[in-house]
Formats: sequence, C-alpha cells, structure tokens
Amino acid sequence: MRHSTDPLTALQALLERCRVRVSGRTDGSGFFVAPGYVLSCAHVAGGTAGARVRVEHGAAAYGATVLAAAPDESAADRSPYALYPYPDLALLEVDDPPVGHPCVWLDPESPSSGTKVTATGFTLDLGPRTAVLDTGGRTGPFGQALLELVAGEVNRGLSGGPVLSHRSGGVAAVVKATRQEDSAMGGYGVPVSALRLLDPVVYRRVLGAHDRFHAADDRWRSLADALAEGQRAGAGAERSADRAFLALLTELPADTSAELRAAFLRAAPPGTPEPDLPLLDRRDAYLELAARITPGGDRLTPELAYCADLVRSLPPQLPVARGLRDRLLIRAGETGRGEAARQRIDDGPRGATPAGAVGGTNGAGGAARPSVIGRVRHSLRDRTRYHVMVWQFRSAEEIVPAGAESGELTLPQALALLAELLPPQIEVVEALDGTERAALVELLLPHEALDEDYADWRLWPGLDWWTLGRKHQLVVRPLERHQEPRLHHAWRRRWERLDAQPLDRTLVCVCGRGRQHPRALDAAFNTDPGLTALALAGAPRGEALSRAFRVAVASGVPVMLWERGRDPRPLDRDVCATGCAAPGRGDCPDGRFLRAARKALTGTHRDALPDRVYDLRNEAELHEPEHAAAQDGPDGPDGPDRPDAPLGHRVVLLWDDPARQLPRTRLAPAATAQPTATAPPTTVEGPPSVPSPRTQEGLPR
Repeated sequence: MRHSTDPLTALQALLERCRVRVSGRTDGSGFFVAPGYVLSCAHVAGGTAGARVRVEHGAAAYGATVLAAAPDESAADRSPYALYPYPDLALLEVDDPPVGHPCVWLDPESPSSGTKVTATGFTLDLGPRTAVLDTGGRTGPFGQALLELVAGEVNRGLSGGPVLSHRSGGVAAVVKATRQEDSAMGGYGVPVSALRLLDPVVYRRVLGAHDRFHAADDRWRSLADALAEGQRAGAGAERSADRAFLALLTELPADTSAELRAAFLRAAPPGTPEPDLPLLDRRDAYLELAARITPGGDRLTPELAYCADLVRSLPPQLPVARGLRDRLLIRAGETGRGEAARQRIDDGPRGATPAGAVGGTNGAGGAARPSVIGRVRHSLRDRTRYHVMVWQFRSAEEIVPAGAESGELTLPQALALLAELLPPQIEVVEALDGTERAALVELLLPHEALDEDYADWRLWPGLDWWTLGRKHQLVVRPLERHQEPRLHHAWRRRWERLDAQPLDRTLVCVCGRGRQHPRALDAAFNTDPGLTALALAGAPRGEALSRAFRVAVASGVPVMLWERGRDPRPLDRDVCATGCAAPGRGDCPDGRFLRAARKALTGTHRDALPDRVYDLRNEAELHEPEHAAAQDGPDGPDGPDRPDAPLGHRVVLLWDDPARQLPRTRLAPAATAQPTATAPPTTVEGPPSVPSPRTQEGLPR
C-alpha cells in the first residue's frame, strides 16, 4: 500500500540534499542558495574575501572561494567564548559545482516565537544530522538580533547549516552557535535577512541567481506552496506570486539606495518607518513591503503598490515592463484589487508630486513639500542635557521618524549626532520630492542653539567643499514655540498674513533697544498683525536682542533673518534720546542689514524664501575670492555695511511654517548614565535559562 509523503517531510529531505560540509577557518556546514553559491558562517569559512575553502557535497569535494563575509574586526580582543561579530555570514562560490544540485528558498521573514524549525548540517562526531527545534525569542539589538533555537540540541559542526521554517517552507536562518554543548538548550541562528549587511554587489549577484533559479525550478516551490496552503488558504498562491515578481525584478537595472528607500516609502502605509536593514535591491523593498499589514477592502497591498509604481516609471516598450504589468494585473485581479492596480499605474500614488511639478498648495515651500526635520530639545529635569530626533516630513498627515530619540547628551554632543543623522535622510527626501530643487532641511532648535554655523557644516566625507547651507535649503525654527500650544493661534495668523505680499514690503528691523524693550515690543505686536517678518540687527544672543527675539517668537512672528555671530552696531551719538522706534514705525538707525535684506528679497514670496536664501548663500561664495583678504567685521571691507557685500555670507533664516508641525511627544527625562556622543546602545540581557555565558562559537562543532 502506497503512502503519500507530506510536504514537510519532502522539504526536509530536499533540505538535506542542499547541505554541504565546509572546511575553512574551522569545520562546519553550509548550503546551496543558488547554482554554484553556498551560504555559511564567516567563523566557519573565514572573514576574508578571496580566501579559499573546501566544500563537500555527497561523496565529492570541491574548491570554493569566499566572495563576501562579515570580517572578524575584533579577533585580537575577543575572548575564546565571545561571539563572532554580527552578522557572521559568508557567501562562497564553488569551483565546477555538481550539475543539477537543488537550492534552498530563502525566507527573509523571521519566524515568530514557537514556530517549529528544522536545522541540518554535519556534526564532527556523528556526521550528517537533522534536528527539529522550536524558535524562542530574539537576542540582540534591532537590526542585529539573533534567532533563539530552543527545545533541542545544536551539535558541534552545525554552524553554517540552514534553519527551515515549518510555517513558511523557506530557510529563515543560519545556525550560528550552540547555547551549551551536549544539552537540549538549543542555540542561535542568524536571520538570512542579515545578508544585506554583506557586500552589496555580491549580494545582488547571488540573490538574483537565487530568484532566477526558483522561477525556473519547481522542486522547492511546489513543496513550500503545498506546506503553506495546508496551514492557511491562499498562502501558497501568495508565495508563488512573490517568486514570480522577484524573478521579474531581477531583470531591471539597479536602483540607488536613496531611490530604493524613496520607492519603499511611497508604497508603504502612512507612518511606516524605514527598515532596520539597508535596502540593497528591489527584492529587499518588495519583501519588506510584503511583510507589512495588508490593507482591507480593494486597496492595493504595499508590495503590489510598489510594483505598480515601477510599471508606471518604466518605458512601456520594454519586455520586462510588459511582463511586470501583466503579472501585477493578474495578481491584483485574483485578490479583487484589479481596478486599484490600473488606477495606480495610470495616475500614480496619491499625494505624489510628478517630476518637475511644484509640491503642495503653497508653491515652492508649501506644506506638502517633503523635508528633513531635525530636532534638538531639552531633557525634562535637566535643561543642560538634550535629546536628538530626526523625521522625514512627507506631508502634514505623514511624518515618519528616522529612528528613536537619542539618550541625553550635552549640546555639542547633540549637534554632532544631528550632523551624523542628517545625510541619509536628505538622500531619501530628495528622491521623494521628485524635483530637481535642493532638499529642504529644517532644524528645530532651542534658543541657545539657533546661532550655530549649520550652513557651514561639512557632512559628506571626501567632499569638503559641500556645505549643508549651500547644497540644501536650510532653515532654523524655534523649539520653544512648538512646545507651547498657547502661542500657535498668533503664529498661524501671522503666517497667513505673510502670504499677502513679498518679503521686501513686510520686512522691518528689530534690535531690542530704546522703544523696543519687551513690553513695548509686545504692545507693537499686539496692535499690528502685519508685523510678520523681521530683520534682526544682530544674532539673538545679547541680552537686549535675545529678549526681543523671545517676544517675537511668543507673538507668532514666523520669519526672521540675521547675520550669524553679529552683535548690533553701536548707535551714533546723534540718535535721539528715546533710541529706536517701534518696529515698522520710522527708519532704523542701524538699518543697513535691513536695507540689504530688502534689496536681496525683492519680489520674494514667503514660500520661496528658503530657495532664495539658498541662492544668496551660493552667490556669496562666488564673491568670496574678492574679499578673501578682508577683515571679518561690520566695518571691514567684507562687512555687511559694504553696499555690495553679499547678504548670504553669514545669513541665518528662521522660517517657521505652522503647517509643518511634528507630532506632540512628551519631554524625555534626564537619564542617570553619563552622556555619550552617539545614541546609547541597546542593553541586551542573556536568556534567563542560561546561568553563565557558556555560548561557544568559533570552535569546530
């Protein structure tokens, strides 16, 4: 009597045919992931690209070369029982590999706790071994977490072997370490998604070969689909569709990392953070999106929305574009989303700005314009300590954090961390914007940090002539106003009034002297809603001007300009005894900066102001050779009092659009630990069942 083999048993047998023995830095295991390519651990094969290793498959031995591997950067300092540095993976290319060998299907979605898994490899003492275990929790920080393998024995020599998920039918991890030898305490596995931390060129080459193999060879996919379908109706069809899409995506030219992140964010549900691991190719973006929660109704799933955006961007005459469109419409039709797919292909994602168009209802600087917003704010109990956080502002309805808020830092440390976080987010926002204009960068800062030289920050190694203020549209914004809701009504009202006429007609001077003491300034702002843009006589740091600045912020003034590091000029002897008049009422005795600003901003609209100041900063740099030997001061040949002095040389723009507010969050309390220059690392406790660090790895198993 014949008995049909169930899909899981058949998959386990096929998994064993994919495994190999690896002898390199030590002895361990590996497995075929594509024709001629083996995946193993770096502590088994070695962490140096180009190293030669020995691979055994069946009764035959083959030479192989390490194509990419995680380096053992801390080998000299590690104790014999310390783990090899994450991700501890190596990709090998086999010389003259066996013809027709099978390959595993890699599943980048890590199995949930309690999932049954099969691990296989070669033990040192008993030869080939296959073990069934359970998945436990995760050990390690975000982006570097190891999968716990429990309720079974992980023998010496299994390192580098595959871990098959009984839920998905794919290989989800690579065996890394045993928790305790000769016991049923299990061990640890590295998720296969960590391959994205290896050499991007090798990664794309091997994973492209992997996807093409499984599109043409149905040995693995038929069993995995049957296994998935037996657990959930429709799961097999989903995985079959995934493989078909991935095979098509491998035929497209590579995208840059910024383009991949931007495409991911356009297709992802609103508020989706960026993945913990880098996106190296389109398969990563597709699979990350496929792992997101599927929207209900007839809305496209994130991965199908991503494919629709690709179809829309490709020349329609390309065969791969036609194939991708056909596959998309077929899959969308099967799930009741055919009309949504056709609409997205024809019209593009909602809220997207076509290349060359002006974003948002407010023109060049409107609320719909993407930007990077970096915030530095005080701790709750200690105002000498600060926390840093960065967002991608895609619209008023979609503001995505680039990561968690930092621990407490001193102000210099906070600014150093902010400088480190900005460049990768600027890349994404530039791709999201879809226009050729420079990216908008908004720095939300406490009063004491407003007058730093942000425009001169050099954030791109090897390009020391690139500065933040000349490469991008840089503005500062006052933190205090954003944290006080009582000030928002006046702020919105003045911002709306500022839309009525260009800046050169609304700009007035404030210096904080004479009749511009705080009570008088407050009265002027209370009675004149047309006071919407100020040219400060100097940086808001001295006592008089600092107090005047605070009154203007509290009164809702949304636009201010000043010259970084400048103090107001001393008043001439013939100034009347009352000193400066109320703003906007009479000439300013120290009005040369005001007149220069009005001239430079002639005809400039409120929303075009960041772009205009960006131009002024670059124009000032063109004048720099003419003034290279000049003295740096208000009275020198290069000072702001020269009739032809470039306004943008040290200009600071405070530009505070009330439509571009961040979600309100509680102030972070001051921590008790000593501050560090970067965000503090996540503390990871060892598994409670392990009384001592007995984990052994790097030794033959």
